[in-house]
Amino acid sequence: MGKSKKSKGSLKKKHSILYGIPHCHTENSTGTGDVKVALKYAKNKDLDFIIITDHNNALNNNKKRKDKNKWEDALKDIQKFNKKHDNFIGLLGFEFTLKPYGHLNIFASENFFSGDIGNIKNLLLWNSVNNPIMAINHPSKNIEKLDFNPLLNNNLSLIEVGNGLYPAKSYNRYEKRYYSLLDKGWKLGAINSQDNHKINFGDSDNLTAVLVEKKDKKNLLQSLRNRNTYSTESRTLKVHFYINGSLMGDVLSCKKNDTLKFSLYAEDREDKITKIKLISSKGVCIKEMDFPPQKDIKYFCSLPFKENEKWYVAKIFLQSGATALTSPIFLNEI
Repeated sequence: MGKSKKSKGSLKKKHSILYGIPHCHTENSTGTGDVKVALKYAKNKDLDFIIITDHNNALNNNKKRKDKNKWEDALKDIQKFNKKHDNFIGLLGFEFTLKPYGHLNIFASENFFSGDIGNIKNLLLWNSVNNPIMAINHPSKNIEKLDFNPLLNNNLSLIEVGNGLYPAKSYNRYEKRYYSLLDKGWKLGAINSQDNHKINFGDSDNLTAVLVEKKDKKNLLQSLRNRNTYSTESRTLKVHFYINGSLMGDVLSCKKNDTLKFSLYAEDREDKITKIKLISSKGVCIKEMDFPPQKDIKYFCSLPFKENEKWYVAKIFLQSGATALTSPIFLNEI
């Protein structure tokens, strides 16, 4: 059996779920409303966290205060808001262009940089000093040309598998590109971003869910870095997905003759569950289960370890047409 330190009985109880937006904008770049407005609006929509990620090239200038840039003011506003509200977490990041691959977000850093990045070595150098968490935004075709880089993957932890305001026509799913990068060796967790440019933070139900051991900033960032996440188009969907006690986002070490024991718990009090799929390398569905619409399911199965199946993702289908995608559980043969 694959190595795991967690007992089956304690798995689901061990983790709470935080729901939030990891990518949005304010008037500091291409959005509407200031940082304070965004934080207040998101909290009033019962979100647990929001990460404000304005475009880096707009953050140096500050017409209101010449002694400080927009980044410094935003940091200060978020710190003040967090002190007043212990049940909400505001974070600051920024969006930049990695040429020719597309847009990425950086957060969990006290610093930012201006300009585009055309040489990955420069990004690696900046990361070595700041140790941020990075995410791929609304992945385009060019992102599939990004060769696996283990040093970059130390910080590049997440990818948007959904972007926009679900179910608007402008909302996009990126499931195939997600699987393509996983097959290239990238270890990436699934997130969903509203990418707000108006004062509508949390108006839509598509969110990123983060499994944490404690509801605070430290644990939120640690779980984002560890890919303990899932993308959901329902804010009321709770998902816990494990293999041999390893949580979504984890790397499970296995031997050739090991048995993989899958545990999937899903619950939605508003939008009933109708189907689940277990998906592995090359996007192949290895298990598919249909259900009469129900509020919660518990699914367990055992499968042999296969060398050609390097990762497993759970996909949940809801009665309304909404879906959820978990981060992978990665397999490492020993």
